[in-house]
Amino acid sequence: MPALRFPLRELLSRTRPPTARLLLTLHAHLIVSGRLVASPAALTSLVSLYVRGPAALHQTIPLLLLSPSIPLPCFNAALSLPHDLALRVFRSLRLAHSPDAFSFPPLLTSSPSPPHLLALHALAIRCGLAHDLFCASAMLRACLRFGLADHAHRLFDELTDRDVVVWNAMVNGFAKLGCFDRALECFREMREDAVEISSFTATGILSVCTATADFWRGAAIHGLLVKSAFDMEASVCNALIDLYGKCHHVENAAKVFEGIRDSDKDLYSWNSMMSALQYSAEHVATLRLFARMRRVAVWPDAVTIAGVLRACAQTAALQVGREVHGYIVTSGLGRDGSLDVFACNALTDMYAKSGGLDEAHRVFYRTRRRDVASWNIMIDGCASHGRGQEALELFRQMTEVEDLVPDEVTLLGALSACSHSGLVDEGKNFLSKMKEKFGLEPQLEHYACVTDMLGRAGRLDEARKVVEEAGHVGAGAWRTYLAACRMHGDKERAEQAARMLMSAKESGSGGWVLLANTYGWEGNFEALEEVRGEMRRQGVQKTAGCSWVEVGGRGW
Repeated sequence: MPALRFPLRELLSRTRPPTARLLLTLHAHLIVSGRLVASPAALTSLVSLYVRGPAALHQTIPLLLLSPSIPLPCFNAALSLPHDLALRVFRSLRLAHSPDAFSFPPLLTSSPSPPHLLALHALAIRCGLAHDLFCASAMLRACLRFGLADHAHRLFDELTDRDVVVWNAMVNGFAKLGCFDRALECFREMREDAVEISSFTATGILSVCTATADFWRGAAIHGLLVKSAFDMEASVCNALIDLYGKCHHVENAAKVFEGIRDSDKDLYSWNSMMSALQYSAEHVATLRLFARMRRVAVWPDAVTIAGVLRACAQTAALQVGREVHGYIVTSGLGRDGSLDVFACNALTDMYAKSGGLDEAHRVFYRTRRRDVASWNIMIDGCASHGRGQEALELFRQMTEVEDLVPDEVTLLGALSACSHSGLVDEGKNFLSKMKEKFGLEPQLEHYACVTDMLGRAGRLDEARKVVEEAGHVGAGAWRTYLAACRMHGDKERAEQAARMLMSAKESGSGGWVLLANTYGWEGNFEALEEVRGEMRRQGVQKTAGCSWVEVGGRGW
């Protein structure tokens, strides 16, 4: 018999699951030494290792528990198996023992459906364990996982004793379920009952404030966390950064981030701060934060990579994007398809928007799991570079070869390809097929794209029909039609479009500026002043233009 390399206690403490060979060697050693029969603790430990081991050995566990003299902890250790096997063990357990409070939670966690869950709840009531806090908290989490909010509330109301774990199960369960009002109500009742909150309470209620973009409530909870001394825990700080980022308060997010000790900042802290910057379109700051992250030797993951590549795409930082791509290759992050589809899509999008369309093609065709967004990026990239036929061929491959269902973004990319390449008839055909073939309702962007395509071709009558067909959905398409009339010098149509644009009362400065320029182009300065005066009265301001140029690997 070969000597064991690891003691039993060390094997249990290892985070890595044991191999089949190691498990079988250990099992044989315990049988030969007599410890398997003499020591219930050794048998329990062996069962725990089998549960963590390869799935092929899971069938061995019920065979270890055939003897009626096996103690209850051995059975309980085996209940963390997949649900079907765990039920077999549970049946054997009930023949030898009465279940205790540790018997039900593993089964509740692995329960595959609400009927199974309710049956286990009924059995727990018969065993007198339904109101045990350890069992009840597992039951509450399971109910809320399946969306049984009312059932969970009834069980919660029946509990005479409630600890912080039970309250956390309710707050976090309702938050994940999207029942934000119920989560807030539970938190309020928890505070009224003078229950001391924990970090799990904090992250749960902060996730509610983040989902509802409730800055003021989140700031009040932040104050409570400072008083409770939870504001220094990394998980709570990460939730606060996410909250302030989603509420567009980047300065507050940065204060929380900088307040975390460098030794306590984990990868989630960096990713949360990066997401906060991106949410407010602080793309240059995102790239600077990434450079700082690399200087302190924090290794990025796929989420980090996707965020940085999006910033590169928005700032046309092609050189930085190539360096990130190089890191992906050299670090092995993308080896064996381990780089998720979001990061691959971000890499493709970065190349397409930064002028490296050929490189975008290479990344796209090497991506193993392409989704609809992957095809959308390539179709839009080809359209932006004037390669309309190529974009339409990609659309054909996506719908006919890959059998994927296009969405509104896909069809907008195809229409844009037709517009930029002068494929007018193909574009009109796409618009008519949106509803008939793909079941999609055309939006403003689709009508505006077809209007622009027809206007560029000088087919103004057809362009106007498209705008009128759009009705209230395409009110902003009048702006595109007006630009086409101006381009072809048709003052009469331009004036009609200007009046329609004024009656549409569209938001944004683009339409107003175009309207004022039209009156100036006609020499109608009285109407020009009227438009500018109306812009001042409504507080409409022209958005300043911005161009990005990369010099020496930096975007300016």
